[in-house]
Amino acid sequence: MSASPTALAEAAAAISESKSIVLACHVNPDGDALGSLLSLALALKPLGKEVTCLSEDGVPDILRFLPGSDLIVRSTEAPAFDLALVVDSGELSRVGVQVGPMVSRARRAVNIDHHVVAGAFGDIRVLDSSAASTAEIVYDLLQALQAPLTPEIATCLFTGIITDTGSFRFQNVTPGTLRTAATLVEAGASPPHISENVFENKTYAGTRLLGHALSSLSQTADGRIVWAHITAADFRQLGAIDAETEGVVNYVRGVRGAEVGILFREMDNGRIRVSLRSRESVNVAEMAQEFGGGGHRMAAGCTLNIPLAEAELALVAVAKIAVSRLFPG
Repeated sequence: MSASPTALAEAAAAISESKSIVLACHVNPDGDALGSLLSLALALKPLGKEVTCLSEDGVPDILRFLPGSDLIVRSTEAPAFDLALVVDSGELSRVGVQVGPMVSRARRAVNIDHHVVAGAFGDIRVLDSSAASTAEIVYDLLQALQAPLTPEIATCLFTGIITDTGSFRFQNVTPGTLRTAATLVEAGASPPHISENVFENKTYAGTRLLGHALSSLSQTADGRIVWAHITAADFRQLGAIDAETEGVVNYVRGVRGAEVGILFREMDNGRIRVSLRSRESVNVAEMAQEFGGGGHRMAAGCTLNIPLAEAELALVAVAKIAVSRLFPG
């Protein structure tokens, strides 16, 4: 399923016709969510648009290097908007309980995403399940808008691509992904600079948090499901925050033989945030949707309002069913 030229043209027209535009992304934002959001914001401001950028969880420290990150706020008092652009969120609920109502103030909404799920929303849907990242779709939309590709915009888009492809290591990489990435480098994106900020910029507390997570590793008897957790006590002891767990789940899924990797994080309010990763065989988005979450085939997430031990039992049970369908016996 590719983003149709018609959908791109409709989205470009809606943007051109709008004055006030609100942009939003999913909770616990990653490089693709913020890179996509900020590239749009940076392209729209020179066009005279009044832009409001919303992220319920703000900006993780490792992504503050992104051009325009200071534009992002957690809330707004604006009574209404002409248009909402929601990026990288399979369902509107993924933008968060606080941001959701703010986005709903817009007269029209455009859903821009590579997560194509049953919860798709918006008056205009620019969706492409074959894209490795939402940033690739945003690049196409900016082309449809004939917006200049500045080094700052290229940096945001390239960040989105390398975070959702694991520096081009994941199976979602296509020839189109690499062609777009090459164009962004030509436009001024610096792969070494971006990679160092995204992958080699952990705080001391965040690095110790990784150690705590890996010390809790568990696996099923067949080794196909591996999971780990970080408790609220771990966060408090280390003075760390949830944003510093970015990338930890990839270490969990990286265990040899693992088809599914799961990271559980216990928040101070008792909620359990869950990140799921898989190899191509298992669709973790379907697993997350059973618990009100979302994502795409190989990367998804959800939040549970149950104790940590119960959350582990529930998610692992669902994972076992998914894996057993593909590897019977």
